[in-house]
Amino acid sequence: MTPEASFYADKDRSGDTLDLDPASLCPNPFNRREMRGVPELAATISEVGLLQNIAHIRAEVWLKTYPETADQITAPNVILFGEHRWRAIQHLGWETIPSVLRDDRVKDARLITLIENLRRAQLSPLEEAEHYQALREAGLSYQQIAEKVGETADGALSKGTVWKRVRLLELHPEVQQALRDGMLKVSSAEKAQELDSEDQRDYLSLVLGGTRPAEAHAQILARQRHAEDAPDDDTTVSTGNAPSGDSAAGPLPLAHEKAVSTGNATDQSDGAAAPEGKAVSDGNAAGRPPAQRKPKQDKPRNGDSDRRTAAAARDAACRRLVETVDPSDPANHELILGVLTATVLAPQQQSAAQQRAFTWLRETNRHGLEEAADASAYFNAVQTSRDSALQRLAAFACGLAAAELRTAARRQSWSSREIHHVRVLQEHAEYEPQTEWEQKELGMVTAGGTR
Repeated sequence: MTPEASFYADKDRSGDTLDLDPASLCPNPFNRREMRGVPELAATISEVGLLQNIAHIRAEVWLKTYPETADQITAPNVILFGEHRWRAIQHLGWETIPSVLRDDRVKDARLITLIENLRRAQLSPLEEAEHYQALREAGLSYQQIAEKVGETADGALSKGTVWKRVRLLELHPEVQQALRDGMLKVSSAEKAQELDSEDQRDYLSLVLGGTRPAEAHAQILARQRHAEDAPDDDTTVSTGNAPSGDSAAGPLPLAHEKAVSTGNATDQSDGAAAPEGKAVSDGNAAGRPPAQRKPKQDKPRNGDSDRRTAAAARDAACRRLVETVDPSDPANHELILGVLTATVLAPQQQSAAQQRAFTWLRETNRHGLEEAADASAYFNAVQTSRDSALQRLAAFACGLAAAELRTAARRQSWSSREIHHVRVLQEHAEYEPQTEWEQKELGMVTAGGTR
């Protein structure tokens, strides 16, 4: 009999408690928790004893389910939970440690590890995110993770919270490090999720420099709006031939405008002196040809910048819903039906809505059909497929996109349709209106700005 087999007899079954040599155990590959405070825990165990046993799974059983972890399995038994206590026992030099055999729970090892860690110690946000991501890779939806972990975690856990945690892993490495080092709060890090990579670095610099996170976030958004609102230079273009004379010519280009002629003419008596470096002619001028001025853009209306900011934030919330909703879960049927009903009863923007929905589905890796090259081909393929869950998800995404496009395009006060759409995002995607303009449309603030 091998040393490994000597730990077990025919009577050993899942649920039995065995006294094992600590050296016959190795850590759980799915346990991403940092082992802090081992000496302190060892001192407590030395004083009051081991109050709860650890649990383990035999390595041969573990590797049948998780063969990809083979290089991390270094002992005959794998700790299911209790690694912190195991390390403390090793610190004390005990010869044996009581452990419950749980071969029957091997398929749930990832989830058990996460729940046990949430019970035993407060994980750091990034540790929590790594656990959730591992569960996602194991095939669980955000909704399923929230439901299973929420049963034992301290307080209710929503699928939106799980989604936000996982997105922490997408932050710029410098932001992640600041969060890991405790220099940045998780709520502040979540605000950075709405910014691109370079803006995240600027945001981090502002916060670490003493600027309040909300103010730093507002400064970044204000800078983006300023860049969007910068007017383009006017350009004067002539595309044809014209007779001589001033009456046919438009106004002379200003010093900062560019004059370009692509036509031929015969008389240079007028208009030969254009602003230096700004006039180009490839023909002979016959007076000034009629100028076709590029129409000036209208000045931004009041609230345009806020509308764009709010639309970008809502788009992210819609993408979150597309990524997290489980169309096969009966608990989501009312949500899906409500979105589709609002779409059917409202004016259609089918082509644009399909394109936006297709973008969301591809970005969240939930499109399901690899061969579809564009939105039209994709929705045709979905319609003829026999995948009812994919059909519901695609229809939901399309309805959500139509509602968002309608809401983003409306410049007048919102009707009940637009308000309903935003309420759906608030309830199911944890969307929080940030701009005063949007808050006013939702009745969250009065015209004077007070709540």
